[in-house]
Amino acid sequence: MEEFSSLQTEQPKKPKKTKKKRIVLWIILGILALALIGGGIYAWHILKRPDAFFDTSVRVNTVQTSEPTPAFDIEAYLPTAEPGATPIPAPAVQQTAVPTEQPEKDAPLTGIVNIALFGIDAYEDGSSTSGSMPHTDANMIVAINFDTKEVSLISIARDCLTTAPGYTGFYKFNGIFNVGGGMADPKAGLALSCRAAEEWLGGVSVPYYYGVDFQAVIDLVDLIGGVDFDLDIRVKTLDGKYIKPGHRHLDGQGVMAYMRMRRSAGGLDSKRTARQRKMLVTIFKKLKQEGKLSMIPDLLKTMGDNVYTNTTLSQTAALANFAKDIDPDSIRTYSIHGGIQMKYDWAFCFIDQQTRLDAIKDVYGFDAEPMRIDSTVYETFLHESGFRAIQYQGIAKKLFAAIHEIADEKSMSEEQKTAYALCWQDYENLKKMFQTVDQWTQAHYDGKVRLTDEELRTRSEYYRALQNLETKLKNSGDALNKLFNEPISPRWDYSVALWYSAYSDINEVYVDFR
Repeated sequence: MEEFSSLQTEQPKKPKKTKKKRIVLWIILGILALALIGGGIYAWHILKRPDAFFDTSVRVNTVQTSEPTPAFDIEAYLPTAEPGATPIPAPAVQQTAVPTEQPEKDAPLTGIVNIALFGIDAYEDGSSTSGSMPHTDANMIVAINFDTKEVSLISIARDCLTTAPGYTGFYKFNGIFNVGGGMADPKAGLALSCRAAEEWLGGVSVPYYYGVDFQAVIDLVDLIGGVDFDLDIRVKTLDGKYIKPGHRHLDGQGVMAYMRMRRSAGGLDSKRTARQRKMLVTIFKKLKQEGKLSMIPDLLKTMGDNVYTNTTLSQTAALANFAKDIDPDSIRTYSIHGGIQMKYDWAFCFIDQQTRLDAIKDVYGFDAEPMRIDSTVYETFLHESGFRAIQYQGIAKKLFAAIHEIADEKSMSEEQKTAYALCWQDYENLKKMFQTVDQWTQAHYDGKVRLTDEELRTRSEYYRALQNLETKLKNSGDALNKLFNEPISPRWDYSVALWYSAYSDINEVYVDFR
């Protein structure tokens, strides 16, 4: 009986279990409520505040080039100046005043997000129509102003002469993708292309990108059922079929063929980029008219490996919803382009500087600086003298680095130290003269204006000075190399036609532009 009484007295504890169940239930309901509220806030942001998903101040760090440092204090071993040697005076270079309203280079522009669109010249099997390497043959920036609901499309010519941020050398814009990684690392390549685009846009941030290859464009158009379009030219599709001009219903193959036509359609890349912008607006119109803009995230997901982006699904969804309020006919289009000129068997696009400056002013509201390196004057300087000066400096850097690996100040003989100091001085002198000529040349960037007779004489003097310093560096470099049992095999010869491929001391990364 005592045992039974004992059990009976403990039975009232059961309601506590029910209470615990209620507490757990309330916790679950609370979590669900928070999830619903969070999801509601998330959905509200996609619908009402798409700009909340973007940050215009985002930047990707690039590889920084480094300068060598002497292996020891070379002052005591520097030779005295040669008798009668006088440096060529540097003429005064007028610098263009920077307007006070121009933003800092890293400062975000309120309400504007720049998204790069890159079309990669690659087939599904990895092959290309551009030699051995697929390039970004379509390069556009979509500037979205969330405050004013304005959208601008800005094309950058693929053949313009430019640099790759963080890398030595000069490239065409479409090759920056290859410098950054190309098809081996497409996201890194596209990120570097964004950095180059920032320079072309006067320093505004281009933090986001979408990259597509041939197959992605074909698949996208086919997935939405094709587009109706007024063809202004005859096009040849990738499978060999011809489509005549006129009002046509184009499938993916037809759209891709139209966007890629150049040689048989006027030959100018500016006309091709205009067709690309026109087709993009047409595709956008179809998606909007048929209420398919919300399908964009799923469409991109379906295309899978043929689409490269650093955006999130949420960002894509926010953009798709924002696009619903955009009138396709209100999209402004711009083209940073110019005439194509053949230089040393290469076709370069030397852009119309004023067109570029006007576009930046119109879209972003500030006065940018000209891209001085993209000019016939600067390109002539590079091919006639500049590339060789860059090459010789690169060889000297390799030699210094190799010596640092095998010797230090204590292990060097006096003869080696003297030769090292002489080579270092020749390297520094060439570097300074190159910088002087580079600055002078950039001050005369406008290739449409002929240089005066006095300017031509000055340029000739500069070129001779560079060549003399190159010869001195070659001689001192060879002597230094021999004293250390030739740790490198320098290639001092130079061919103007092979600047892009044969000399890693000029272009740090090889890009096949053909």
